[in-house]
Amino acid sequence: MKRYEKVIIESFEKNPQQSISELFDNTNIPKRTLNRYIDRLIAKGEIEPMGEGRGRYYQRILKPGRNTIAVFKSGELAGFLGYEEGRYLFEYDKRYKRKDLDGLPKNEILTSATLFAVFENLIPESDRRNAYLADGKNVAEILLELQNSHGDFDFIAADKLHVYKNDYTNRPNWLLVKEKILQEQAFVNILDFKICIEREILEEKGKHSSLSGYQNKIDVHVDFEKGIIEQSSNALYLLKPYNIENALYDFKDKNQNYLPYMGLNEHLFMSFAKNVYGFDVPWSAVVIGERDFHYLVKRYDRFDGYKYEQRDFAQIMNMKSNQKYFATSERLFDAIWEIVKSKEEKMRFLEFYLFSFVIEHADLHLKNISVINIGKGKQRLSPLYDLISNGIYRGDSDELGLPLDGKKHNISLESFYSLATRIGISKLQTKKIAKNVIGIFIEKFPDCIEKCSKIEVFDNLKIYKERYHTSTFSVELEKFYDRRINRLKQRGFLKELGL
Repeated sequence: MKRYEKVIIESFEKNPQQSISELFDNTNIPKRTLNRYIDRLIAKGEIEPMGEGRGRYYQRILKPGRNTIAVFKSGELAGFLGYEEGRYLFEYDKRYKRKDLDGLPKNEILTSATLFAVFENLIPESDRRNAYLADGKNVAEILLELQNSHGDFDFIAADKLHVYKNDYTNRPNWLLVKEKILQEQAFVNILDFKICIEREILEEKGKHSSLSGYQNKIDVHVDFEKGIIEQSSNALYLLKPYNIENALYDFKDKNQNYLPYMGLNEHLFMSFAKNVYGFDVPWSAVVIGERDFHYLVKRYDRFDGYKYEQRDFAQIMNMKSNQKYFATSERLFDAIWEIVKSKEEKMRFLEFYLFSFVIEHADLHLKNISVINIGKGKQRLSPLYDLISNGIYRGDSDELGLPLDGKKHNISLESFYSLATRIGISKLQTKKIAKNVIGIFIEKFPDCIEKCSKIEVFDNLKIYKERYHTSTFSVELEKFYDRRINRLKQRGFLKELGL
């Protein structure tokens, strides 16, 4: 009578958790017969009972198999991720007692037509994702190839569980090794190193890094003694090659996106945030290429072979990569309020958000801001990454990546006062933070402009404005600086803050 077993299993595929009464309604199998076959399926390990008495129900067991992936978090088996008949399924391992994964509540088999956001956000985007899908995989199978994705996840084919060994017993607290991880570095940190990587790999968006995101990235090892940069699958450094199309000015193409020295841009603002504001920021540098700088940055979620939990806010807010710009600053700060308990850390988030506003960090979306677990469930702002100013290239750049009070332009100080209350920070405290952030920018940023004006690589960082009109990176920085000061003054920031 395998027919009854098949009907019951098919019913569980549609409804992963059901009581006997619900099974009766969905299958029309008599209850006495149902009970008999339920017992058989329990003995076979196909389903399992949950609850007691009138609250008793049954759920389908997601069994390890060809399309099943074992999910490990900090070396502990969290559960199994599967793909069957066009649906993704996830079930926790019964021994997993830690907090729920983002968006995945315990005590039920979860199903989705698309890959769950907590995993989907680990996967590269656009052309980089397509490179992985070219072999006919489903999206979840890409996870098996991502040996160095951000955070503390590991993914192993379920039929190879016996080969996985990772002991996190002696992993040091992240705060204790923070200085060793982040390291010190000055601006401008220019490396004239040899990049032993084929041109095709530098120029294509392929399977060269496990880290998520749209931009081309390459996992690399850096030999500082020999001055050599090589590709490595288990690397502590990330190379962002310059985009050859954006580094060349095409006089014939009036619609081109001409954004030279993006690597220097990121290195500048990462260094500014690190050395002047005191934010946690990893070591970074620029590497001299043929036409522009490559950008080199160190990983901060790795130390001595261990991985540390890092969660971006797309994962936390259960939103997919293609929704990273769809939230608002208000929703982001509501999420910060929920997961960050330290008042000091909440103030740090606000300080970073004001800093991002001042420098016109228009690419600050949900995936570009995250938390790192420092032990005992305590979350703090992760070291900064992907930090650039769009305002250097565009006089009408968005001031933030996510709208605040419904706007990305012409944002007022009052909007920040309102935003801060969502994480329990008063107007007086917000005013003090804003005065510090803007005051430092006014006083210290001209030093960065001067340092950039002395860089002699690439014809003194020439930038084409038109066929016969050129500028330089430092001149555009100065224009950006003057424009920001004027706009802050016009909107009353400087008067309100006493600057």
